[in-house]
Amino acid sequence: MGTDDDASAAPGARLAAALAQLHAAMGAIAELAASGDLAEVPASVLAEVQRDLRTVEHRSAAARLVILPRLEADGVWALDGSRAFSAWLSRHDDVPRYLADREARQGRALRDALPATRHAALTGTIGLDHVTAMADTVTTDARRAALAAPVTGLPTRYDDDGAELPPPSGEEFLLAQAALYPLPGFQRLVKRFAHVADPDADDRGHRTAEDREHFELSSTMGGWHVTGFLTPEHGAALRIALDAIMGAPAADDERTLTQRRAQAVADLARTALDRGSHGAGAAVRPHLTVTVSFDELRRLLARQAGDAPVEDDAPADDTVNDGVDLADLTRNPAILEGSTGPLPPGLLRRLACDSEITRVVFGPDSQILNVGRSQRTVTGQLRRAVIARDQHCTWPGCHEPPSRCEVHHAERHWAQHHGETSAANSALLCWHHHTVVDTQGITMRWRASGDPRTAGLVDAGPVDAGPVDADLAGLLLPRGGWEFTDRHGRTIGHRPHRGTREAVA
Repeated sequence: MGTDDDASAAPGARLAAALAQLHAAMGAIAELAASGDLAEVPASVLAEVQRDLRTVEHRSAAARLVILPRLEADGVWALDGSRAFSAWLSRHDDVPRYLADREARQGRALRDALPATRHAALTGTIGLDHVTAMADTVTTDARRAALAAPVTGLPTRYDDDGAELPPPSGEEFLLAQAALYPLPGFQRLVKRFAHVADPDADDRGHRTAEDREHFELSSTMGGWHVTGFLTPEHGAALRIALDAIMGAPAADDERTLTQRRAQAVADLARTALDRGSHGAGAAVRPHLTVTVSFDELRRLLARQAGDAPVEDDAPADDTVNDGVDLADLTRNPAILEGSTGPLPPGLLRRLACDSEITRVVFGPDSQILNVGRSQRTVTGQLRRAVIARDQHCTWPGCHEPPSRCEVHHAERHWAQHHGETSAANSALLCWHHHTVVDTQGITMRWRASGDPRTAGLVDAGPVDAGPVDADLAGLLLPRGGWEFTDRHGRTIGHRPHRGTREAVA
């Protein structure tokens, strides 16, 4: 009895056991790497070890790619409001969206059109870069057919018994070349095969490039990290614009080309902001927004006249820090919109020298006091005030920036419930989740700090604080937040903390 259930659970149990063994093996290797004992291992041995580790890395990544189409077909990922599987994967695994898009596409290609590539990747015969090259050829029906069809014109092959073997398929032929060519040569060969299989597809390649096009701008500690891919047209236009802004370097300009190009990107952005000809709303032109408490701004500006500038090569301050006072944690630092940490005081002072100051008054529970007469369309300073509070889309786990958000009448809709257009009744929602809330019976309610139902509310920033001491929670976490409830009265919560792991079933 229960045989069917046991049989259905067996693959999950085997997978869980294999993962446990993998974690144990990696733990032992990591312990050796951290112990310092590697100094006693000959370099020739270490060279083979690191190569084997790379093979294990590629094989585990291939196994994960094979899993992705199964997850996508199941459809459970859509229950949290995700608009696409890759969007769910990006948030669930905390990886850039472009990477999630690429992996989902590769997983489908391995399942539907590249069985030999799938086998080679799982056995470690090829690496992830080879998988990427092969998956990029599965763009048209003609190319898929060529990958499956036998390749003609090759020398006749025979097995060990002398029997004639059938010609290899296009996919098998390409994979055989992976062992003969270094990666760049293999990639060129795959592109050549794709061109021969469907020459007309090259004329449609611009569309493919548009699908691949992305520009990732990630805030990191101390700066911003930029990665991306542009179509030939957009890349050439950007290059010409940057070259025009850079011009010829001055005689005493010691910056490298890449440093000058980075400055040119910033100059392009400043030009767009200063002209004020771009942006979603006409009431407030695009600008950099710094959110800072009035006391903090006044304190820093009061020190400006007496503080001497700090040079990069100045000696370090010898003051001993006896620890962090919890009272200091309650002081709101200056935050530049889109950044992950406090704005340096020197930069704040510089920005304050030539800026516009907008006053936003918050209540004791981080609510915004009414900013004026009722109005249906949220524009101008009211929108800016809501952005200052919410920072991004308030849907649990979504961090779409204000530029891709709308202000939603959160608790009382102006048309249905005669709700006022005020900050207290406004919340940022991205376009997708605005539709989800309006069409799926989702209700929103502001919960103040101290309310036992506040646990699990949407935080006001992108940092997942994880479990914290109850006494410290009121200091480190927001003093209130939006609670989302579905039509059945169930609270829609956060994604799991990255530190948690769920058993494989």
